[in-house]
Amino acid sequence: MINWKNTAENLGLILISVLVGVFIGYYISIISTQRLIAQLKPTIEKAIDKETIKNEIKNEIDLTIEKIKKSDSLNININQVPVNNQKPKNIITTKKDSTSVKKKGFFKRLFSKNKNN
Repeated sequence: MINWKNTAENLGLILISVLVGVFIGYYISIISTQRLIAQLKPTIEKAIDKETIKNEIKNEIDLTIEKIKKSDSLNININQVPVNNQKPKNIITTKKDSTSVKKKGFFKRLFSKNKNN
């Protein structure tokens, strides 16, 4: 015969220990992620700074205005020189001819009804 009082006590102890284990695991994972972020924060900030510096574009505007008449035109020269060494990668893909004839296998040639092919 089962002792229901003892079974209920054991079940209660198991539930309490599972809840305590879940809480401890959650707490340890939160602390470890906070410490990891604190350690990696300077490295991440340096990487972001490097990327933002690389993408700057220097604009030089040559604006020389002398006496302008109504019939004259105004010339503004803008020189943009980006600091970037990236070059496009050209990949050439060749398409197969759609009219190519596929050869039949040995058994298809042997047992096919059309003997011309």
